[in-house]
Amino acid sequence: MTMPPRKTARSPELRCPKCATTYSVAAVFDHCDVSWPNQRWLGFECPKCDHFSHVEVENGRVSIGEIDGAPGPAFFPDNAVAVPGLRYKNAFGGISLTLGARRWSVPGKR
Repeated sequence: MTMPPRKTARSPELRCPKCATTYSVAAVFDHCDVSWPNQRWLGFECPKCDHFSHVEVENGRVSIGEIDGAPGPAFFPDNAVAVPGLRYKNAFGGISLTLGARRWSVPGKR
């Protein structure tokens, strides 16, 4: 008797709001080089189209989208994924992220 192929768990992916290229959450974090710790936002530049988006982090969840600056900054998500095990910490001068064995430290906007 032949067994059906086993489904493998895919890592959660986020989609660039402009070009729709998908990236693993780890790849998104790899391309974030600025943060706004008070808002839990990271700045992400898409490697394919160079579009700048904001990424909002929560424990166990990540969203990508845009901000609107008037009358105050508000985040408008384009797409989001649950990321079990994701932890973030607002640290002086930036945001620290942990996902499994990976760690990122994204400096705050100056």
